[in-house]
Amino acid sequence: MGREIIINLDFDTPGHPGSLSEAYSTGVFDVITEGTRKHFRKEEEACARHCFFRLDEECQQYITLDEVHPACFNIFVRACEAGLAEYQTTGITAWGVQHEVTRVQGIAWEWSELIKKLRADPRYMAAARGKT
Repeated sequence: MGREIIINLDFDTPGHPGSLSEAYSTGVFDVITEGTRKHFRKEEEACARHCFFRLDEECQQYITLDEVHPACFNIFVRACEAGLAEYQTTGITAWGVQHEVTRVQGIAWEWSELIKKLRADPRYMAAARGKT
């Protein structure tokens, strides 16, 4: 069963694609979401709860960032980037499983494509990352 990260459901902006999301196999989704979750700071717990609410509290097969405030969105992007960097360096998942090099490369490629989409969102502000 696949899972999804919904970045934006903006149907009202002219010229916007209307919806921006990324679907993953369960294994890839878990590596990305848990690797990202691991990099939220203590003072960012409320933001993390908001980002992962559908998955954690409603048992949905997705997370949605559509209603996340820009400051929290940028915190998510920073955590996502940090999670990818750690995974690429170590090849170890957030729950401690070591992946082989080819698997790390494949998941890292998918993860980096997600980060490109996150950075394309109008809420993303490179200068504001980590300052919220």
